[in-house]
Amino acid sequence: MSYSANGGSNPPSLQSLATPSSGGKGMKTVLDLIGEFAVLHDAKAMWGGKLPDEAERRWEELKDFYDLLMSKSGIGRRPVSRQFSAKDIEATVTSRERLRVPLETDMIFRAGDEFHPAKGVNVSRGGLYLSSPLTLPLSSTLTVYLASPDVAHQSLLEATGVVVWAIEEGSDQASLPPGMGISFATQEGTLQRHLDAMVIESLVRHLSGVDANSLAPEFLLNERIEL
Repeated sequence: MSYSANGGSNPPSLQSLATPSSGGKGMKTVLDLIGEFAVLHDAKAMWGGKLPDEAERRWEELKDFYDLLMSKSGIGRRPVSRQFSAKDIEATVTSRERLRVPLETDMIFRAGDEFHPAKGVNVSRGGLYLSSPLTLPLSSTLTVYLASPDVAHQSLLEATGVVVWAIEEGSDQASLPPGMGISFATQEGTLQRHLDAMVIESLVRHLSGVDANSLAPEFLLNERIEL
């Protein structure tokens, strides 16, 4: 269901965007912060791209933390005191529709009858960003081919998507290479499960490098994070 800040279905209230509970343990974990960011990130789209001031400030704060976590520079190499499993992430980070994780995978896509090479830069359950020399017009339909979890048969999963935004060559948006933001048309069945697994696996890898000295120590101290 989609929401609009100017009408339609009511978006979630600020009360519903409160920091997720840490299960009565007293202190939060890094995973709790990711869960909170995921909820706010979904809600931001429901509010039409702009949250109320208090929630917007918190979203920006958590986004900076999450972006650092997902960047290579944010991953430490030291032993950590706490590990998070895929089950931990599934239970805590329940809003994963728009939570993007790095991908860095070679793939191909089909537009019409032609196939083109591309690189997946990041992915979520709802879409991905493709780095490609070919940038299709907005609203173009294409088919992306993803490696299937059925490794034995070396099959590919087909994901039909629509171009919803693009970065042209020479753009000043330096954080991403030229390419296209793709929204998947179908988010059910095997494809959705595979995409969700990709998000969870990436979070497991990135969380394996977090300690008090390797990732935003002042922020984690202010948040009273248990490591």
